[in-house]
Amino acid sequence: MKKLLVVMAVIAMAVAAYAASDIRNTKHNLSNVSGNTYRSTNYSEVCVFCHTPHAAPSWPLWNRNYTVPSFTTYSSITFDANATDIDATSKLCFSCHENANTWSTTSLRNNSNLVNNAAPTFNHTNFTGTAALGTNLMDDHPIAFNMQTLNYTKYPEIYTMSQIAANIGDSVTDLFPDGQFTCGSCHDVHGKVVGGSVVPVLLRRSNASSMLCLACHAK
Repeated sequence: MKKLLVVMAVIAMAVAAYAASDIRNTKHNLSNVSGNTYRSTNYSEVCVFCHTPHAAPSWPLWNRNYTVPSFTTYSSITFDANATDIDATSKLCFSCHENANTWSTTSLRNNSNLVNNAAPTFNHTNFTGTAALGTNLMDDHPIAFNMQTLNYTKYPEIYTMSQIAANIGDSVTDLFPDGQFTCGSCHDVHGKVVGGSVVPVLLRRSNASSMLCLACHAK
């Protein structure tokens, strides 16, 4: 009986971990069954708001039409790796997070995968707070600089890519595509599970006691 209870407990924990391990349990689930503050009112699929299995122009099967504006990037007289534009990976994020209503007004590229070819409608037309980042990124953490060419002699307080990957528990290629620091270097857009629950704000690790910051910064 004890063995049976142990087996059942292990199975229950495994099921709970699996249930928490995907995008359905994050704020990026925009389906009408998600219960999230921002969600569709008429469409129950999850992945289609960002991806399409057909008719996508390129990686990662992106399903959003988006005319990328000009961005004002982070700049500092003490940081000489300032980028002049945001990176290609982060531009995917900004197809929703550029401004207060981009997420709902930007049409999907391919409606043929949707019910009756009808685009989703949403319960809100505007993001609020930090979800709407705008195009002036001067007050946000720098992105689009190359970690491979960073002068670690000048910036000894920044760990190397391999050290950061070890601290966070993700691979270097996941954290820094093409060596670049992107939005995804801090955020796991599909949700990362630690201790059986999704890390808040879609972070790659909890920032309690600044642990995410300290994964990169040797302070």
